[in-house]
Amino acid sequence: MLKKENRLSTNFEFNVTRKHGKKVFGTLCSMFYVKPTNYQGPAKIGIVVSKKVHKSAVKRNRLKRLFVECISKKLDNIPKDHWVVFHPRTESLESKYEEICIDVNKVLSKISLT
Repeated sequence: MLKKENRLSTNFEFNVTRKHGKKVFGTLCSMFYVKPTNYQGPAKIGIVVSKKVHKSAVKRNRLKRLFVECISKKLDNIPKDHWVVFHPRTESLESKYEEICIDVNKVLSKISLT
C-alpha cells in the first residue's frame, strides 16, 4: 500500500491531473501526469479502475492492488512535485504481475523523456 503522503486523495487532485496533465499510453494502462504550479512535496499517485474494465469489484480491487505493488517499487523513478493517475485497461485482467510491472516501467520512463 502506498503511504498517505504518496496518494491522490481528493477529486480536485484527480480532476486537475486528468484535465491539465499529459497522457501517456501503454499496452496495459494509460497514465496522466502533471506538475502542479503551487505544489511542493512528494509525488502523488492515484489508480482508477472503471466498471467498464470489469463489473466485479473483487477483480477491480485485485487489479488495483497489482498496480499499487508495481508502482510502489518504482516510486523513486517518479519525479517529485508530480501528480500521476493510472487507468488500467481491460487487457490487464488476464496479465500476470510481471507483465504489468514491465508496462508500468515503460509508461513511467516516458515521464522523464517529455
